[in-house]
Amino acid sequence: MKRFVRNGILLIASAVASLVVSLTASLIINTSASATTATATMTNTVTITNNCSISALGFTTTYDPIVTNATTNQDVTASVTTTCTVGASPEITLGQGANANTGSTDAVPLRRLSSGGGTPVFLNYALYSDSGRSVTWGNTVATAPTAVTATGSATPITIYARVPSGQSVKAATYTDTVVATVTF
Repeated sequence: MKRFVRNGILLIASAVASLVVSLTASLIINTSASATTATATMTNTVTITNNCSISALGFTTTYDPIVTNATTNQDVTASVTTTCTVGASPEITLGQGANANTGSTDAVPLRRLSSGGGTPVFLNYALYSDSGRSVTWGNTVATAPTAVTATGSATPITIYARVPSGQSVKAATYTDTVVATVTF
């Protein structure tokens, strides 16, 4: 009887194994036969907004109130450089400076260099947008140069500076800080 039970178990086990293999093969066949596809599209977007960066380089010079600049203005240049997105409309303005004189306005800045210290001494100067030094470069759109082009590359612009002659001041180093702003 043991032999019949063992053979019966083997027979049942063999039948189950055959059934599993058959079902697995059937599932694989049915799965690949019923495969379908679906598609979708995606839209990719990049937005570029106008942007600018600005840097400025001030002037350094000497002033001789006794001989050279007693009757001759000291003319020098400085520069401002902007890099703006193509198509932007940059406008560059220059602030009144840290030592602006009484009555100074954004449209008509009265700039001064200061000797610093406890009792500062001042040396007047002006910034212009033209080489003839006749158009004051102020802190308004109306006083900003009009020929600024946004190319996507660095665009240097000359600032024409003048320290007027005939200013009798003590020997010292005179400085001022002017804020350059680009609006776009």
